[in-house]
Amino acid sequence: MATTTATVAHSSHFPPQVHEKLIHLEVRDVQDARDIPDTLCTPITASSSTHTMGPVLLHYVLPKVHTIIQSDDFVSILVVGSHNRASALVTGNEKRNKPFNWQRPTATVLHTPEGNILQLNVLPGRAYVEHYAALLSTYFGGDNFTGTPVPTVHYLPPAIDACASIFANSNLPYLGTIDIAILGYVDKLPRCIGTDKWETGVEQVSDEGELFAWKKRILPDGRVVAFIGCTACYWGDIGGQIIRALKVHNQVEKAIYIGKLGTLDERHIPNSILATGSCSMFPDGSVVEWDSVLEEAVKGASGVVHGVHFTGATSLSETKEWTREWKSKADWVDPEIGHMAMASLELGVGFGFLHVVSDNLSREGLEGLVDERKATIVADRTTLLELADAVLERYFSQD
Repeated sequence: MATTTATVAHSSHFPPQVHEKLIHLEVRDVQDARDIPDTLCTPITASSSTHTMGPVLLHYVLPKVHTIIQSDDFVSILVVGSHNRASALVTGNEKRNKPFNWQRPTATVLHTPEGNILQLNVLPGRAYVEHYAALLSTYFGGDNFTGTPVPTVHYLPPAIDACASIFANSNLPYLGTIDIAILGYVDKLPRCIGTDKWETGVEQVSDEGELFAWKKRILPDGRVVAFIGCTACYWGDIGGQIIRALKVHNQVEKAIYIGKLGTLDERHIPNSILATGSCSMFPDGSVVEWDSVLEEAVKGASGVVHGVHFTGATSLSETKEWTREWKSKADWVDPEIGHMAMASLELGVGFGFLHVVSDNLSREGLEGLVDERKATIVADRTTLLELADAVLERYFSQD
């Protein structure tokens, strides 16, 4: 049996809670218990009364909670950065009906004298680990648990480059040398929809599947474009680690991210425009600016709006008060863009983004993140992604 003592700390991005204490973990049958770092962090807990999602907040949270957490009791939950699927419990609510972005955190049960501890294994990105801890803390803070003992929730921030070895040991190197990487909603772009199979670079796909798949296209001038999908979710700073991996293993020159984000500008209606830009702000006030590779391609494009972006670790921090503070400074918000832009600048990779505006944090009653499977929203997003595809075609011909 290994015993470790860890000090609770609080995220630097949010106000600390009023208590700090020592956590004593007596972990049995866990080989790497001695590797648990000294510092544990306490996540934020969002409330429907103060969050921009209001009464639908828990409808957003619940589908993301591992099914064993919903069914079993634990004395505490520890969220860590680890891509562990073969030897861990896979949640029952993974969305296996789509090719990409379906893998969700897995669970490992740790047995201690005080009771069972659940370790939630999250693809190791600092923002992603923090986000999942906030999801669980918010889940247990809901009205359904009033008067009921609930587990404590803490998280361990992973190393900033923790995904580097995961990507190096994945099938990504088999992609080979490319000039342009298109990331994000690649399976939703008309250019990628068809009978051609997604390539993985391996003759026999493993039981768990490969982490990446792609379709390549050769432009008339010989440049190689790769539309790259990932079965895992690369939330937050993992996006920056993806850019680094593409540079190291595939010598990428340009990267374009097609995804979704929220807006702080109350004028914008969700699922009616695409967002782009060349500046992102971080919670500490720091700013990253870059020359967007899409600048010429989006000129004159109806339905594409420029704006300043905010890079936040977790959507659970998007309270009404936070929105009032930031709406005069930023137009868009998502977890990845700033990190991807910073990595691109450091590595000399051209970068641009073109995102569907999925929700409006400054207005209540509009379509949001809990409505995404409605037929009308799916149809509207299909139209916007057709526009994104047209912008990409223009970019390929101009660059």
